[in-house]
Amino acid sequence: MKKLCFLIFCTLFSLTASSIETVDYTQGLSIWFDTPNNLDGQAVWLRASGTGANPDKTWESRSLPIGNGSLGANIMGSISAERITLNEKTLWKGGPNTAKGAEYYWNVNKQSSGVLKEIRQAFLDGDSKKAGYLTQENFNGLGAYEEKDETPFRFGAFTTMGELYVETGLSEINMSNYRRILSLDSAMAVVQFYKDGIRYQRKYFISYPDSVMVMKFTADKGGKQNLVLSYCPNNEAKSHLEADGNDGLVYTGVLNNNGMKFAFRIKAIHKGGTLKAENDRIIVKDADEVVFLLTADTDYKMNFAPDFKDPKAYVGNDPSQTTLAMMDNALKKGYDGSLPT
Repeated sequence: MKKLCFLIFCTLFSLTASSIETVDYTQGLSIWFDTPNNLDGQAVWLRASGTGANPDKTWESRSLPIGNGSLGANIMGSISAERITLNEKTLWKGGPNTAKGAEYYWNVNKQSSGVLKEIRQAFLDGDSKKAGYLTQENFNGLGAYEEKDETPFRFGAFTTMGELYVETGLSEINMSNYRRILSLDSAMAVVQFYKDGIRYQRKYFISYPDSVMVMKFTADKGGKQNLVLSYCPNNEAKSHLEADGNDGLVYTGVLNNNGMKFAFRIKAIHKGGTLKAENDRIIVKDADEVVFLLTADTDYKMNFAPDFKDPKAYVGNDPSQTTLAMMDNALKKGYDGSLPT
């Protein structure tokens, strides 16, 4: 009887401490790397270079992109701190709600029909230089093609939703068997490695039906998750970040260019250890496993018949409320209920 109790205890302990699967995500349709990224590009998207070139080459060539058609993220897979860039497809500058209003936004056509006869005559006269000049000056519209050439820039441009960081308290010393994998078969990004004989794993995916990003941090030994999650905001917006209960954060922002509202929420679910949301970060100590859920949205409203005089023709729901509804649904489903199938 004592032997039976001992075997049951050992089995239960192993199930608690080891929550990492043995699936080899490098098999099948996958892209993977065997060296971790550094943090040199941290917040690079928030620093304007003006050159048109991407200053973050690591992000461009070695990060793992995940998304669901609306919410997107790039996983960098660093050891000491995971870096995750965020985007939402409707987070754009420009539009009728810029400072000069709807009439300015829509008024982009030059009155050029009167010049057409002169252009035709120039071609007939063999004066292609004159014809080219008149065409270039009169048939290019009033809207600028570059943000530097117009204030406010009416057509706008896509902009970032900022970056998340998850500090792990780990270093690359005594690290081995590193893998950063984008598994197309499972619609998941996976980071895994050994550190001091312990196997660590992070899994990331974004659910289409549930509109939620899911991040899971585990190890094959209990009590090894010591994490600090923080956020670096888009500097082209006025923003506010605060704790959302004892286990989450809520961020609300307004773009300076056009007043577009956007928001995201993060909730953490842990097994073992302690967790608290404090000011602008989530702090986890000595946990066996941690799952982060993230929902994001903007106040953009699709409108195929806009009122050309209405500056808010494309303004819809309050994103702080839509993200709350998404999060409530995600919390009910949990990690397993949100997994891609």
